[in-house]
Amino acid sequence: MERAAPSAARRLPRDEALPLRPLTLGELLDTASELVRRRAAGLLATAAALAVLEQAVLVPGRLTLGIRLSDGMPGLSGGYWVLLAIGAGLEALIIAWLGPQAGRAAVSAVTGRPVALGRWRERFREVEAVALVGLVAAVPAALGAFLGPVWLLGYPLFGLAAVAVTIERRGPFGALKRGAGLAFRGGMRGAAVRVIGYSSWLLIRFAFYLGLLAGLEYLPLPAGTAEWLLVPMIVAANTLAYASLAALDAALLIESRVRLEGLDLWLTRAARHREPGPEMLAAR
Repeated sequence: MERAAPSAARRLPRDEALPLRPLTLGELLDTASELVRRRAAGLLATAAALAVLEQAVLVPGRLTLGIRLSDGMPGLSGGYWVLLAIGAGLEALIIAWLGPQAGRAAVSAVTGRPVALGRWRERFREVEAVALVGLVAAVPAALGAFLGPVWLLGYPLFGLAAVAVTIERRGPFGALKRGAGLAFRGGMRGAAVRVIGYSSWLLIRFAFYLGLLAGLEYLPLPAGTAEWLLVPMIVAANTLAYASLAALDAALLIESRVRLEGLDLWLTRAARHREPGPEMLAAR
């Protein structure tokens, strides 16, 4: 027994992308970046496709309102304010729909093993659940953005639900309850991390946009050409932001369970008896 214990203890990965200990905000952001790097091809490709679809919705709205991004920041008129709220809801929806890929990256980091997609029925149930929780998560985010400061509660309300579907293998209603619970437990730390993470990427994207505007001043381009040159650049920036925020959700879910529920201790004990696998992170 004494010889078996060290061998079993080594079954639980140690130096992986997602340490099983309470993490600081900076460490969570670093962990999210590492998860994106490990799943770069699939995660960024999906994020790019969703970011393109988002612009397919927003660009006609801007054209209807006579707003061009190449002209600089528009005034917050009534119509544009509504468009911003719609955009906030779409962003929450996209981040949720990226949850399964980010969740599998987190599970793989914890267990040290690749995560199989499972049978088609399991995949269909997961897609169905994530689609539903994404739509639910988008509503308070959009409504909160329309009402101003209420976004601070609306955006993180159900944000962790999508990754809970994949990591903990929950159904849509259980995932929504779980996401809201983790967001507002522990002094609302989960909600604060999501808001700070989103705000950080918002500032990065805004600085990128200002840099693009400054660069366009040196290019003798017609207004229409400049506008359509900006759109793919914004899609590229949003792609990285959405993938990183989805990965932050996955890392935050695992870290919250370590901090609040002793997940690290449970996994260490469980690893003494069997090889770690994705089922060990499922809801208990």
